[in-house]
Amino acid sequence: MRPVSYYAPEEFSSPKFAFAFAKGCKGEITDENELFDGPVALFGSPARWPLLRTAQQEGREWYFGDHGYFGDVRNLRKRYFRITKNNYQHAGHGQASPERFYLLNREVQPWRRQGSHILVCPNSAVYFGLHGLNVDEWLIDVREQLAAVTDRPIRFRWKVTATPIEDDLEDCWAVVVFSSSAAIDALIAGVPVFTLAPFASTVPMGHTDLALIEQPLYPEREQFLWNLANQQWTLKEIFSGQAWRTLQEAA
Repeated sequence: MRPVSYYAPEEFSSPKFAFAFAKGCKGEITDENELFDGPVALFGSPARWPLLRTAQQEGREWYFGDHGYFGDVRNLRKRYFRITKNNYQHAGHGQASPERFYLLNREVQPWRRQGSHILVCPNSAVYFGLHGLNVDEWLIDVREQLAAVTDRPIRFRWKVTATPIEDDLEDCWAVVVFSSSAAIDALIAGVPVFTLAPFASTVPMGHTDLALIEQPLYPEREQFLWNLANQQWTLKEIFSGQAWRTLQEAA
């Protein structure tokens, strides 16, 4: 049965992604708000999440697309798209070769074992809402948990912050996220991470308990980063079927 790729016409990336995905897997494409037979695929598209929820409840195969895992001043996240099968993010496991990561020209820095402030990077309010959470309540809870175990100053960074994340990572002790890709930038910069969403790719790369904020983990990162780089593609690669074949091979 052919997958159905959904898109929201009012979004910028959704139609382009849906078209490329449908071509790559020889599936169908639609902007209708109706759940058709077969596996379901969509890019973000909050307006279509009720369809995804229904497909999940029915035990269907589903694919979730979003911007790439990696970014820098060249806006790599806008050139690449990540796709995961039956999950929101890839778990980072595998034995991928490093070539695709090297193409990103991101140099992994040594671990920093000193720093002053803690950087908290929340996802958007809409994204939290789609997971049944309130971003303000999440922020209050994170602040209270940290205040109970550390005197370090807390800095907040939103997705729309204009300054480079490198500025906030300077002299940073640790980064706390729900599922933000800011954690990947932190790992590359050598800053420990704490990830609180159980489905997020960076969960294996640090603690998930904020009570351990003063005892961060410093795991091996290279293979994890290589694996993520092999789970994101350009629109051309998605259109050609390369992404689809990789996703099926990993099943």
